[in-house]
Amino acid sequence: MWPLQQLVQFRAVYEHDSLSAAARALGMSQPALSHSLSKLEARVGGALFQRHTRSLRPTELARALYKQAGRVLDEVAGLDLLVARFHEGRSGLVRIGCGPFAPDILGQSLAGPLRREGSGIRLDLHADQFDALQEGLYAYRYDFLVYDRPQLETLADQADTVVQPLRHLPLRVVAPAAWVRGEKEPVGEDPAAARAFMARMPWALPIVPMEYRQRLSPWFQALLEQRKGAEYQMAAISSCLALCRAGQAITVAPDLLIEADIASGHLLTLPLDTGVRVDVSACRLRSHPLSDAAARVWQLLGKRDISPWR
Repeated sequence: MWPLQQLVQFRAVYEHDSLSAAARALGMSQPALSHSLSKLEARVGGALFQRHTRSLRPTELARALYKQAGRVLDEVAGLDLLVARFHEGRSGLVRIGCGPFAPDILGQSLAGPLRREGSGIRLDLHADQFDALQEGLYAYRYDFLVYDRPQLETLADQADTVVQPLRHLPLRVVAPAAWVRGEKEPVGEDPAAARAFMARMPWALPIVPMEYRQRLSPWFQALLEQRKGAEYQMAAISSCLALCRAGQAITVAPDLLIEADIASGHLLTLPLDTGVRVDVSACRLRSHPLSDAAARVWQLLGKRDISPWR
Protein backbone atom coordinates (compact mmCIF):
# COMPACT_ATOMS: atom_id res chain seq x y z
CA MET A 1 0.00 0.00 0.00
CA TRP A 2 1.27 3.44 -0.91
CA PRO A 3 1.24 5.88 2.04
CA LEU A 4 -1.05 8.67 0.87
CA GLN A 5 0.51 11.24 3.19
CA GLN A 6 3.88 10.72 1.52
CA LEU A 7 2.27 11.26 -1.89
CA VAL A 8 0.68 14.49 -0.65
CA GLN A 9 4.03 15.70 0.64
CA PHE A 10 5.82 14.67 -2.55
CA ARG A 11 3.29 16.57 -4.63
CA ALA A 12 3.79 19.69 -2.50
CA VAL A 13 7.57 19.55 -2.98
CA TYR A 14 7.15 18.99 -6.73
CA GLU A 15 4.77 21.94 -7.13
CA HIS A 16 6.74 24.35 -4.90
CA ASP A 17 10.22 23.43 -6.23
CA SER A 18 11.44 23.91 -2.67
CA LEU A 19 11.52 21.90 0.54
CA SER A 20 11.11 24.99 2.72
CA ALA A 21 8.17 26.37 0.73
CA ALA A 22 6.46 22.98 0.65
CA ALA A 23 7.01 22.53 4.39
CA ARG A 24 5.38 25.91 5.08
CA ALA A 25 2.43 25.03 2.86
CA LEU A 26 1.98 21.70 4.62
CA GLY A 27 2.45 23.14 8.12
CA MET A 28 5.36 20.84 9.00
CA SER A 29 9.07 21.23 9.66
CA GLN A 30 11.58 21.05 6.83
CA PRO A 31 13.58 18.19 8.44
CA ALA A 32 10.39 16.12 8.82
CA LEU A 33 9.48 16.71 5.19
CA SER A 34 13.02 15.86 4.05
CA HIS A 35 12.87 12.61 6.05
CA SER A 36 9.49 11.70 4.49
CA LEU A 37 10.84 12.38 1.00
CA SER A 38 13.87 10.19 1.67
CA LYS A 39 11.62 7.33 2.74
CA LEU A 40 9.61 7.71 -0.48
CA GLU A 41 12.82 7.68 -2.55
CA ALA A 42 13.87 4.49 -0.79
CA ARG A 43 10.47 3.00 -1.59
CA VAL A 44 10.63 3.81 -5.31
CA GLY A 45 14.32 2.94 -5.54
CA GLY A 46 15.61 6.15 -7.04
CA ALA A 47 16.17 9.88 -6.58
CA LEU A 48 13.15 12.12 -7.10
CA PHE A 49 14.84 15.54 -7.07
CA GLN A 50 18.22 17.05 -7.88
CA ARG A 51 19.35 20.27 -6.19
CA HIS A 52 19.67 23.19 -8.63
CA THR A 53 20.90 26.44 -7.03
CA ARG A 54 18.10 27.24 -4.53
CA SER A 55 15.41 25.04 -6.06
CA LEU A 56 14.82 21.36 -6.67
CA ARG A 57 14.74 19.91 -10.16
CA PRO A 58 12.50 16.80 -10.54
CA THR A 59 13.97 13.70 -12.13
CA GLU A 60 12.26 11.71 -14.89
CA LEU A 61 11.04 9.32 -12.20
CA ALA A 62 9.54 12.23 -10.25
CA ARG A 63 7.72 13.53 -13.32
CA ALA A 64 6.17 10.13 -13.98
CA LEU A 65 5.30 9.65 -10.31
CA TYR A 66 3.74 13.13 -10.11
CA LYS A 67 1.24 12.36 -12.86
CA GLN A 68 0.19 9.05 -11.32
CA ALA A 69 0.15 10.40 -7.75
CA GLY A 70 -2.12 13.23 -8.89
CA ARG A 71 -4.61 10.74 -10.28
CA VAL A 72 -4.52 8.69 -7.07
CA LEU A 73 -4.99 11.71 -4.81
CA ASP A 74 -7.81 13.06 -6.98
CA GLU A 75 -9.57 9.70 -6.75
CA VAL A 76 -9.19 9.71 -2.97
CA ALA A 77 -10.62 13.23 -2.84
CA GLY A 78 -13.53 11.99 -4.95
CA LEU A 79 -14.18 9.18 -2.45
CA ASP A 80 -14.14 11.67 0.42
CA LEU A 81 -16.63 13.82 -1.47
CA LEU A 82 -18.84 10.81 -2.17
CA VAL A 83 -19.00 9.99 1.55
CA ALA A 84 -19.68 13.64 2.45
CA ARG A 85 -22.43 13.91 -0.17
CA PHE A 86 -23.94 10.63 1.03
CA HIS A 87 -24.19 11.91 4.60
CA GLU A 88 -25.59 15.22 3.37
CA GLY A 89 -28.26 13.16 1.64
CA ARG A 90 -28.97 11.38 4.90
CA SER A 91 -29.83 14.79 6.33
CA GLY A 92 -32.10 15.50 3.38
CA LEU A 93 -29.94 17.30 0.79
CA VAL A 94 -30.23 16.01 -2.80
CA ARG A 95 -27.96 17.49 -5.48
CA ILE A 96 -29.22 17.34 -9.07
CA GLY A 97 -27.36 18.52 -12.16
CA CYS A 98 -29.81 19.90 -14.71
CA GLY A 99 -30.19 20.89 -18.32
CA PRO A 100 -31.44 24.41 -19.12
CA PHE A 101 -35.17 23.62 -18.72
CA ALA A 102 -35.13 21.18 -15.81
CA PRO A 103 -34.58 23.33 -12.67
CA ASP A 104 -37.79 25.35 -13.00
CA ILE A 105 -39.92 22.28 -13.69
CA LEU A 106 -38.32 20.18 -10.95
CA GLY A 107 -38.59 22.92 -8.35
CA GLN A 108 -42.19 23.80 -9.17
CA SER A 109 -43.44 20.24 -9.54
CA LEU A 110 -41.62 18.39 -6.76
CA ALA A 111 -42.38 21.02 -4.11
CA GLY A 112 -45.94 19.77 -3.58
CA PRO A 113 -45.23 16.04 -3.17
CA LEU A 114 -42.19 16.66 -0.94
CA ARG A 115 -44.10 19.11 1.26
CA ARG A 116 -47.02 16.71 1.66
CA GLU A 117 -44.64 13.94 2.70
CA GLY A 118 -43.00 16.16 5.30
CA SER A 119 -39.73 14.35 4.61
CA GLY A 120 -37.45 17.34 5.12
CA ILE A 121 -35.79 16.72 1.74
CA ARG A 122 -33.94 19.74 0.34
CA LEU A 123 -33.12 20.09 -3.35
CA ASP A 124 -29.93 21.66 -4.71
CA LEU A 125 -30.63 22.15 -8.43
CA HIS A 126 -27.67 23.22 -10.52
CA ALA A 127 -27.95 24.04 -14.23
CA ASP A 128 -24.82 23.94 -16.39
CA GLN A 129 -23.37 22.88 -19.73
CA PHE A 130 -23.43 19.13 -20.32
CA ASP A 131 -19.65 18.65 -20.18
CA ALA A 132 -19.52 20.26 -16.73
CA LEU A 133 -22.51 18.22 -15.53
CA GLN A 134 -20.93 14.99 -16.76
CA GLU A 135 -17.72 15.81 -14.90
CA GLY A 136 -19.74 16.58 -11.77
CA LEU A 137 -21.64 13.29 -11.98
CA TYR A 138 -18.44 11.21 -12.14
CA ALA A 139 -16.85 13.32 -9.38
CA TYR A 140 -19.91 12.56 -7.18
CA ARG A 141 -20.91 16.22 -6.93
CA TYR A 142 -24.42 15.25 -8.10
CA ASP A 143 -26.68 12.42 -7.03
CA PHE A 144 -28.03 12.28 -10.58
CA LEU A 145 -28.60 14.34 -13.70
CA VAL A 146 -31.80 15.47 -15.42
CA TYR A 147 -31.03 16.22 -19.07
CA ASP A 148 -31.93 15.52 -22.68
CA ARG A 149 -31.68 11.77 -23.32
CA PRO A 150 -29.49 11.92 -26.49
CA GLN A 151 -26.83 13.69 -24.45
CA LEU A 152 -27.07 11.21 -21.58
CA GLU A 153 -26.40 8.42 -24.06
CA THR A 154 -22.96 9.93 -24.71
CA LEU A 155 -21.79 9.43 -21.09
CA ALA A 156 -18.42 7.71 -20.96
CA ASP A 157 -19.43 4.52 -19.12
CA GLN A 158 -22.89 3.42 -20.26
CA ALA A 159 -22.61 0.15 -18.30
CA ASP A 160 -22.49 2.18 -15.10
CA THR A 161 -25.51 4.36 -15.89
CA VAL A 162 -29.19 3.92 -15.08
CA VAL A 163 -31.45 6.10 -17.25
CA GLN A 164 -35.09 6.79 -16.38
CA PRO A 165 -37.14 8.40 -19.20
CA LEU A 166 -39.30 11.22 -17.90
CA ARG A 167 -41.13 13.15 -20.58
CA HIS A 168 -41.05 14.53 -24.10
CA LEU A 169 -41.40 18.31 -23.77
CA PRO A 170 -42.15 20.63 -26.72
CA LEU A 171 -41.39 24.31 -26.21
CA ARG A 172 -44.19 26.68 -27.15
CA VAL A 173 -44.07 30.37 -28.05
CA VAL A 174 -46.01 32.29 -25.40
CA ALA A 175 -46.98 35.97 -25.24
CA PRO A 176 -48.86 38.36 -22.93
CA ALA A 177 -52.56 37.97 -23.75
CA ALA A 178 -53.05 41.76 -23.83
CA TRP A 179 -50.50 42.05 -26.64
CA VAL A 180 -52.18 39.36 -28.73
CA ARG A 181 -55.69 40.74 -28.22
CA GLY A 182 -54.50 44.20 -29.17
CA GLU A 183 -53.44 43.06 -32.65
CA LYS A 184 -55.63 43.74 -35.69
CA GLU A 185 -54.68 40.42 -37.30
CA PRO A 186 -55.76 37.12 -35.64
CA VAL A 187 -52.30 36.39 -34.24
CA GLY A 188 -53.52 33.45 -32.17
CA GLU A 189 -54.77 31.59 -35.24
CA ASP A 190 -52.58 32.50 -38.24
CA PRO A 191 -48.90 31.36 -38.23
CA ALA A 192 -47.90 34.07 -40.74
CA ALA A 193 -49.49 36.79 -38.62
CA ALA A 194 -47.87 35.29 -35.51
CA ARG A 195 -44.40 35.40 -37.10
CA ALA A 196 -44.92 39.02 -38.14
CA PHE A 197 -46.07 39.77 -34.59
CA MET A 198 -42.95 38.14 -33.15
CA ALA A 199 -40.71 40.16 -35.47
CA ARG A 200 -42.02 43.41 -33.93
CA MET A 201 -42.03 42.46 -30.26
CA PRO A 202 -39.17 42.09 -27.74
CA TRP A 203 -38.11 38.54 -26.83
CA ALA A 204 -36.77 36.93 -23.69
CA LEU A 205 -34.96 33.62 -24.32
CA PRO A 206 -33.04 31.29 -22.00
CA ILE A 207 -29.33 30.73 -22.59
CA VAL A 208 -29.09 27.19 -23.96
CA PRO A 209 -26.30 24.92 -25.29
CA MET A 210 -25.59 24.81 -29.01
CA GLU A 211 -27.32 21.43 -29.48
CA TYR A 212 -30.67 23.05 -28.65
CA ARG A 213 -30.14 26.06 -30.91
CA GLN A 214 -29.36 23.72 -33.81
CA ARG A 215 -32.83 22.16 -33.51
CA LEU A 216 -34.73 25.43 -34.02
CA SER A 217 -37.18 25.54 -36.93
CA PRO A 218 -35.79 27.39 -39.98
CA TRP A 219 -38.23 30.30 -39.53
CA PHE A 220 -37.11 30.73 -35.91
CA GLN A 221 -33.41 30.63 -36.82
CA ALA A 222 -33.95 33.16 -39.62
CA LEU A 223 -35.85 35.49 -37.31
CA LEU A 224 -33.15 35.28 -34.65
CA GLU A 225 -30.45 36.08 -37.21
CA GLN A 226 -32.47 38.97 -38.59
CA ARG A 227 -32.97 40.45 -35.11
CA LYS A 228 -29.39 39.61 -33.97
CA GLY A 229 -30.75 37.60 -31.08
CA ALA A 230 -33.21 38.28 -28.29
CA GLU A 231 -33.43 41.53 -26.34
CA TYR A 232 -33.23 39.59 -23.07
CA GLN A 233 -30.89 36.60 -22.67
CA MET A 234 -31.75 35.01 -19.33
CA ALA A 235 -30.16 32.22 -17.31
CA ALA A 236 -33.42 30.32 -16.76
CA ILE A 237 -36.90 29.96 -18.25
CA SER A 238 -38.43 31.23 -15.01
CA SER A 239 -36.72 34.60 -15.56
CA CYS A 240 -38.01 34.74 -19.14
CA LEU A 241 -41.53 33.91 -17.97
CA ALA A 242 -41.35 36.62 -15.30
CA LEU A 243 -40.82 39.21 -18.06
CA CYS A 244 -43.58 37.67 -20.15
CA ARG A 245 -46.03 37.72 -17.24
CA ALA A 246 -45.12 41.36 -16.59
CA GLY A 247 -46.07 42.19 -20.18
CA GLN A 248 -42.48 42.95 -21.23
CA ALA A 249 -41.53 40.18 -23.69
CA ILE A 250 -42.45 37.09 -25.67
CA THR A 251 -40.76 33.85 -24.63
CA VAL A 252 -40.77 30.05 -25.04
CA ALA A 253 -41.78 27.55 -22.36
CA PRO A 254 -43.07 23.99 -21.88
CA ASP A 255 -46.76 23.46 -21.10
CA LEU A 256 -45.99 22.41 -17.52
CA LEU A 257 -44.83 25.91 -16.61
CA ILE A 258 -47.60 27.90 -18.27
CA GLU A 259 -50.74 25.82 -17.65
CA ALA A 260 -52.02 28.15 -14.90
CA ASP A 261 -51.25 31.29 -16.95
CA ILE A 262 -53.07 29.91 -19.99
CA ALA A 263 -56.05 28.82 -17.90
CA SER A 264 -56.34 32.28 -16.32
CA GLY A 265 -56.12 33.96 -19.74
CA HIS A 266 -53.07 35.97 -18.70
CA LEU A 267 -50.80 34.40 -21.35
CA LEU A 268 -51.54 32.91 -24.77
CA THR A 269 -49.59 30.46 -26.91
CA LEU A 270 -48.95 31.27 -30.57
CA PRO A 271 -49.56 28.78 -33.43
CA LEU A 272 -45.83 28.37 -34.12
CA ASP A 273 -43.55 25.33 -33.95
CA THR A 274 -40.16 26.21 -32.44
CA GLY A 275 -38.73 22.86 -33.51
CA VAL A 276 -37.36 22.20 -30.01
CA ARG A 277 -38.61 19.08 -28.24
CA VAL A 278 -36.68 17.93 -25.21
CA ASP A 279 -36.64 14.21 -24.45
CA VAL A 280 -35.98 14.67 -20.73
CA SER A 281 -34.53 11.76 -18.73
CA ALA A 282 -32.90 11.25 -15.35
CA CYS A 283 -29.56 9.46 -15.07
CA ARG A 284 -27.60 8.11 -12.12
CA LEU A 285 -24.51 5.92 -11.65
CA ARG A 286 -24.78 2.34 -10.40
CA SER A 287 -21.45 2.87 -8.65
CA HIS A 288 -22.82 5.84 -6.69
CA PRO A 289 -25.01 4.68 -3.77
CA LEU A 290 -27.98 6.98 -3.34
CA SER A 291 -28.85 8.31 0.08
CA ASP A 292 -32.36 7.76 1.39
CA ALA A 293 -33.32 11.29 0.33
CA ALA A 294 -31.87 10.95 -3.19
CA ALA A 295 -33.48 7.54 -3.62
CA ARG A 296 -36.86 9.01 -2.63
CA VAL A 297 -36.57 11.84 -5.18
CA TRP A 298 -35.52 9.33 -7.86
CA GLN A 299 -38.57 7.23 -6.98
CA LEU A 300 -40.88 10.27 -7.14
CA LEU A 301 -39.67 11.10 -10.63
CA GLY A 302 -40.80 7.67 -11.83
CA LYS A 303 -44.29 7.69 -10.28
CA ARG A 304 -46.92 8.32 -12.90
CA ASP A 305 -49.52 9.65 -10.47
CA ILE A 306 -47.38 12.45 -8.99
CA SER A 307 -44.33 12.80 -11.24
CA PRO A 308 -43.94 16.31 -12.67
CA TRP A 309 -43.00 14.81 -16.02
CA ARG A 310 -45.91 12.43 -16.68
